[in-house]
Amino acid sequence: MNRKHYTLPALLSTLLVTGMFNTASGQYIIKEANKQATLYNYAAAIPLYKKAYKKKESAEAVRGLADGYRLLKEYSEAASWYEKLIAMPEHTAADELHYAGILMNNEKYAAAKEVLNGYLGKTPGDKVAESMRAGCDSAVQWLATPVRGDMENLKGLNSEWSDWSTAFRSGQVIFASDRPYDSLRRDALFNNSNIKRKYYGYTGNSYLHLYESNGLDSGHLKAMARNVNGDYHSANASYTADGKTLYYAVTELAKKRGSLLGKETPYTLNVEIRTQQWDENKGAWKQSPVFPFNEIFNYSIGDPFISADGKTIYFAADYGDKGNGGADIYYSTLDANGQWQTPVNMGPAINSAGNDRSPMFDSTGAFYFSTDGRPGLGGLDIFRATKVNGVWEARNMGVPVNSAQDDFAPAYNGTNTMYFSSNRKGGQGSDDLYRFTPAKILIFSLEGKAFDKKTKSPLGGAQISLRNKATSAVVNFNTDSDGNFHFALDSLSAYGLDGEKALFRPDIGVAVTTNGLTESGVLHRDLYLEKIEMETVVNKPKDPVPAKGVGAPRKIDLAGQFNPQNIYFDLGKADVRPDAAKELDKLINLMKENPEWRVDMSFHTDSRSNDAYNLKLSQRRAASTLAYFLSKGIDKKRLTAKGYGETKLINRCANGVNCTEAEHQANRRTEFVIFER
Repeated sequence: MNRKHYTLPALLSTLLVTGMFNTASGQYIIKEANKQATLYNYAAAIPLYKKAYKKKESAEAVRGLADGYRLLKEYSEAASWYEKLIAMPEHTAADELHYAGILMNNEKYAAAKEVLNGYLGKTPGDKVAESMRAGCDSAVQWLATPVRGDMENLKGLNSEWSDWSTAFRSGQVIFASDRPYDSLRRDALFNNSNIKRKYYGYTGNSYLHLYESNGLDSGHLKAMARNVNGDYHSANASYTADGKTLYYAVTELAKKRGSLLGKETPYTLNVEIRTQQWDENKGAWKQSPVFPFNEIFNYSIGDPFISADGKTIYFAADYGDKGNGGADIYYSTLDANGQWQTPVNMGPAINSAGNDRSPMFDSTGAFYFSTDGRPGLGGLDIFRATKVNGVWEARNMGVPVNSAQDDFAPAYNGTNTMYFSSNRKGGQGSDDLYRFTPAKILIFSLEGKAFDKKTKSPLGGAQISLRNKATSAVVNFNTDSDGNFHFALDSLSAYGLDGEKALFRPDIGVAVTTNGLTESGVLHRDLYLEKIEMETVVNKPKDPVPAKGVGAPRKIDLAGQFNPQNIYFDLGKADVRPDAAKELDKLINLMKENPEWRVDMSFHTDSRSNDAYNLKLSQRRAASTLAYFLSKGIDKKRLTAKGYGETKLINRCANGVNCTEAEHQANRRTEFVIFER
């Protein structure tokens, strides 16, 4: 059967009791079809509407067929009849809203949005329609970016009928199904009513009953005891943590005071909540006092979820004008005397203008529910809500948990695997049981310290670079005063870690990888930079400067005043980096103090990438560095700069040779020669 109308909301009832009727010869078929629809006997009403349509193509017959197929969740058939109905001048705005919903169920979001735009033009401000329109846009995004994980149809439990509402107790799986059920009890009181004991007129199938299995297959499947399963509907089982108290939803026949069976005085029997207590001595369930807020002649109350300690019950109910729209979610608590208190509406942070159903908490305190009143893919969608600053914030769980059809009745069994029910395409029956295990989200980070290799003291102000070997993306970090650095890492990635500091030899190409790791964690790598020892000459007399044009120019040893090893460029770029500029400024200041100096600069790359590209890159770096010197007021006549690409490698790492990152780094160098004339 269809859950929306099993417990709630629009039609609200599961059983409508009336006297038996006989259609006199000659009455119009449409009248008989309408009567069957009024009694929720859609399986019987649809053939009659078809006969009526053949006699006369009226809007009444078409609407009866469209609504009947919609309520039976036969989406393709419903869409074709609504399309006919919308083309008729007698159609209503409500017909358009139903048509839009059916188009969403068939994943025709653009067409549904167009219909909704027209509907909202006639009925502006309709919250349900506005939510549906927003869902049309969101659905496209959710379908394009599904949540990673494993989705499974529980084929061992599902049948060709409707199977839904998963629960767990002592290793057993409990669910509801309308598969054939033969041991139905006769009740003489209702022999002259229209209620059928062998099938439910709404769907033409059996009534819902609760089944239990020792596993996820049908080998040990059996119906629960007769004192749990009555003659009519039983579903939505929920247990306390100790498994000793059971809450579930039922429909049972009851005679309304003042009604006369056998007469055409129909009345509705709504869904109610029942309680059973486990009798340890007898090893059987024993009925407990009736839930005090059942109102079977007025409202449907169902979808119970009992808290682990049994002190709070959550349920769905449609109290007419008392709620936010259709069915709302309420809760009630036990007082010190064991009495259930007046139900409390969970408020607009959870409840919507639509129908809000199947409440459930997991062990972390997250709240789950199903609704058709928030932006979704179509029908009921499952939402997860958490409290932020004391206020519930709900989020659609996206694809694949949600589909264009009804997705509802979420349940957990102590793991991160969600069990739920859906009548989506590809199932075995009307509704099927599913489970979804999201892919494990692995979170990695890298922490470490930079040290002086000799003294083992931490190095503050060192520049640490992390390069993703697959994407070549580089992230930089400057160590704090204690030498600490840290980076966020991607899963399934390999990195090279470099550490640099002025007057220290760099630590290059330290390997870091998250490949093969199956658990989140913090990786640790330390870097060790070796200090460059400078030879200091005290009171060394200056050599005489040759006369201009006389003798060869003399090379200048700058000792610790300038370190060309600190001149680096970003991968594939020629701009002078700020850290390199600081080092170049040292040389520029020395040149200003010594106007007789001139500088010869050469720029080199490693052998990776195209030869011509490397040559051009080195030449661009030469030009960029030369421009920097000129911008600082150094005469161009005192400078030469040339890029050599990979033409002057200093080791074996030519094209095609497999080398370490450190060996390639040695070729990626900038050389400065300072002459004095």
